[in-house]
Amino acid sequence: MESQKEAILMTLVGVAKCHNKPYCFVSQNKQLALLEKYHSWNISRRTLNRRLKELEADGYFIRIRRHIRGPNGDFIPRTTLYKFCGKFFNWLYGVKRWIGSIFSVFRVPKWAHNNSLKESKVTPGTLSFVEILWKSDLKGRASPS
Repeated sequence: MESQKEAILMTLVGVAKCHNKPYCFVSQNKQLALLEKYHSWNISRRTLNRRLKELEADGYFIRIRRHIRGPNGDFIPRTTLYKFCGKFFNWLYGVKRWIGSIFSVFRVPKWAHNNSLKESKVTPGTLSFVEILWKSDLKGRASPS
């Protein structure tokens, strides 16, 4: 089971990857819904804010509060912008390497890419067997005339 901080970082990565940007601005309600759906973390908004503050203090991203002015001059809050820092990309690279090591047993060995099928390496018995099959297939077909 992963920690809440890792789940929050993966959620932010997923949102940013959807838009191919090194930043994202997602609402807290959407973050909570994504954490529940993909990571099975049902946390409160206060806990989310606490974890986001800790991640910002650790240097993973910078949070930029966004707002606009309303018609009467009041500030209307918008979603927070999460601008990723170098530590975040280092963490992401580490996750990629960890996942790559898990699936490394399924990779084709490097020597297999250089193996060639020259005629000298193929046994003559195999060639004659293939020729027999090829000739028998041609006999079964009607000749084009």
